[in-house]
Amino acid sequence: MMLYRQLRLAPVRAADASPSQQRLAEERQAREARIRRAAKNPPPASPLTVRPYHAARPQPLPPPAEAWPDYNEPAPYETMCFGPAMVRPPTAREIIDEVVARHGIERAELAGASRRAPVTAARREASWRIRHEVLVNGRQISLPEIARHLGGRDHTTVLYNIRRYEAERLAHGLVGASAATTRPQPGAAR
Repeated sequence: MMLYRQLRLAPVRAADASPSQQRLAEERQAREARIRRAAKNPPPASPLTVRPYHAARPQPLPPPAEAWPDYNEPAPYETMCFGPAMVRPPTAREIIDEVVARHGIERAELAGASRRAPVTAARREASWRIRHEVLVNGRQISLPEIARHLGGRDHTTVLYNIRRYEAERLAHGLVGASAATTRPQPGAAR
């Protein structure tokens, strides 16, 4: 069985050619003759002129309709009275930056394994402040998350730091009675 391509390209004597091969040969000769004629006598140039394409200019939007046409109270931007300012709670990174600057140590030291007194004091303060000031989806940040911010420590280390910092604040009188009663002391009656 011969392929169409082989039939079309294979040189075949006219006497041995099948009817389909003869038809293909005639079509090929007619096509070649058209090409030769077109090369000798090119068609006349068309009267068609091609103009460059210019995109239509966008139409200006109509002025927006007033949402509440009968509303007569002044808008906040007219009176410059925007209500109480919403204060964003600080992030853990911002607190760590403040603590590091206050204690005069490097961020890498805070996250590192150093046990020097200024570094551990900074870790305690950062742990306490992150726990009490940072909100994640409206809730306190978790202890394992604080531990990740402080160099991948264990969450119990963070809990120890928070409790010890609270004890230091109580000892120095920095906390009122309300903060002292937030957690029951061990051995206290319930």
